[in-house]
Amino acid sequence: MKRTYKKHLKRRTKRSSVLSSVFLAVSWLIAFLTVILCGHAVLEQSQIPEAAALQSSQVFAVREPSGIDATFRKIKAINSLRSKEPTILIYHTHTTEAYFPTVQNPYKEAGKWRTNDNTKNVVKVGEALKEILEREYGFCVIHDMTNHEPPKLATSYDRSLVTMQKYHEMYPSIRLFIDLHRDAYQDPTAPADYVEINGTQTARLMFVVGKGEKYSDKPYLSSNTELTEFMTSYLQSIDPKLARPIRVKSGRYNQHVAPNCILVEVGHNANTLEQAIAAAPYLAESIAYAFASCSVVETWAPN
Repeated sequence: MKRTYKKHLKRRTKRSSVLSSVFLAVSWLIAFLTVILCGHAVLEQSQIPEAAALQSSQVFAVREPSGIDATFRKIKAINSLRSKEPTILIYHTHTTEAYFPTVQNPYKEAGKWRTNDNTKNVVKVGEALKEILEREYGFCVIHDMTNHEPPKLATSYDRSLVTMQKYHEMYPSIRLFIDLHRDAYQDPTAPADYVEINGTQTARLMFVVGKGEKYSDKPYLSSNTELTEFMTSYLQSIDPKLARPIRVKSGRYNQHVAPNCILVEVGHNANTLEQAIAAAPYLAESIAYAFASCSVVETWAPN
């Protein structure tokens, strides 16, 4: 009986030793895989290849992203490490542009399809974009609400240029300048030309690129075109109708001041304010995706 127990004990001890070895090996394997799969979540700033580049004023050049989720995690990580200096400026050359009035959002006109009520015009859309960029992606955003239209609408770009240059000089950290507009759609009698995404009516987006035909100096035409092409492509990947084709025009629309200057039309006057605001999350997403998917091709310094 004693001999049998000793044999059983010996076999159990040997089995325990084997199990311990297996458990240790599995533990090491799990630890190794955790480092490989999750290591990027704890990278320091110096370990993120794009971090140093995005902390200085640079020009975007698009490269193939490694995946949407990883890209957004990357931009959030970079923004959390960056000092809280402004990264993005939103302003409005045509500040009073308004949308198709609704029961929820009526307004007093200050001109045809225009209102001075900033809770009912493109300023409201700009504020929605700012909040999403800051809350969801960690950007530091300035939203300038200056009315550049008076005394004459035709010379609005002269005054918005002054605003843009002011911020350009005050904050060299700004790397994206957004002139947010509402496009014109003749004289609509009902809401039209929108896309439905996840059951929500959403205004379509369109970028305008200025060729600056009257000017010999076009320092950032190529980079601005490339950036808007990238953002348009991304938006169309969400829904083919979300972004209209880029409109190329003869003016320069302040896009000569710095790289990464975009003019975006968030819907038009056949869209409601609700539809325009519904487009803001997608525009913000395309901006974050552009930041995180870029590589540096040219360095520029503020004047």
